[in-house]
Order: sequence, then structure tokens, then C-alpha cells
Amino acid sequence: MKIYLIRHSESIDDIEDCYGGIADFHLSQNGIKKVEQYKIENLEIEKIYTSPYKRAYQTAKILNKKINVDLDIIDNIRECNSYGILSGVNKEKAKTIFSYVFDMPKYKNTGYYLGTSFLGGENINEFDKRVEEGITEIISKSKELNTIAIVTHGGVYRSIYKNILRVDKKLEQIDDLAITELKYNNGKFEIINKQGIVFGETI
Repeated sequence: MKIYLIRHSESIDDIEDCYGGIADFHLSQNGIKKVEQYKIENLEIEKIYTSPYKRAYQTAKILNKKINVDLDIIDNIRECNSYGILSGVNKEKAKTIFSYVFDMPKYKNTGYYLGTSFLGGENINEFDKRVEEGITEIISKSKELNTIAIVTHGGVYRSIYKNILRVDKKLEQIDDLAITELKYNNGKFEIINKQGIVFGETI
């Protein structure tokens, strides 16, 4: 089976410089335009799976206007709640509003590869576990299919690369609408092609 792993397009939090994560923002107008211009027609996709969050679901729906296949929401591939109480808040304002928390040693450095979330955020190990469960559910639902697409988020992308694809490098950058083409066979995944991804240092 062929799998196209797609990150959602630009969303409102990107242009308003807010923390995203669990905050459920719509796509920006530019983000919508990017999806409308995205070439998906020739990929022979038979089904699209998407996160329930608006920025991913909206991306999936616009893509699906071009190919008109079944669209299935998978809750476990929603974005990581890595920002906790910061979710949805402008990053500059957050420094003032939550200055006391920012000054606490345990919250000075947080992030997926550090294995920690901000105050009120999701446990990273539990996040990785639910992403694996989500991918397992998708594979189970796709046994009779040849080609599928998964529309999700940057955090989920990182989790898949680290824990499912076993790539030992950090994903330093994941562009809007970044795409990874995978081959799945008998429990094994293989990366065939990738666009919009920049690797960083070894994990």
C-alpha cells in the first residue's frame, strides 16, 4: 500500500503568531489558496484520513474536492497539546501573561524532542502512543486499498518519523503541505519520497 503523509496548510495561528497545538484554528486565506493549488489529482488516492482539528480537516476537504473519495476522521492523529495554557495565545503577549511560568526552570525549555510539554500540556509518551494507535487504526481500515492519504500536523509528523519510520534525525522544519510518500507492506514502512522537510541533528 502507498501512503501519502501530508501536513495541513497555513492556519490563522501562523499569521497571528499564536501558539497552536490544541488550539483549533481555521486555515488562513493564503492557506486555503495553497491547498486549492495543490496537485493531488494524479496520485490515485482512494481514501483520505484526517485529524479532527479544523486546519487539517479543512485541508483534507479542499483536497477531496479534486478527487471525491471517502474522508475519515481519526481522533488519535490530532496535534499534540504541547503548549498547554499557552494554546491559542499570541507568543509575544504570552511572555507577559505567563511570565511567572516561563521563569520556572522546568518550563524554560520544552518541546517534542525534549520530551516535555508546557504547563497543562500532554505527556509526550502518551502522545506518541496515541499516534501509533491512530496509524494502526488507519492501516486496519485500509486493508483493501492501494493508496491512501493522511492529513495531519507537525507534531504527529515528528512522532511518525521518530517512532514508526525509525528516522534518527530531528525534523527541524516541516513546511505547510509537506508530503512524504511511504510504502507499507506486512507491518513495514519505507520512505519513497519526501518534500518540504528539513532534517536537523541526530536524536
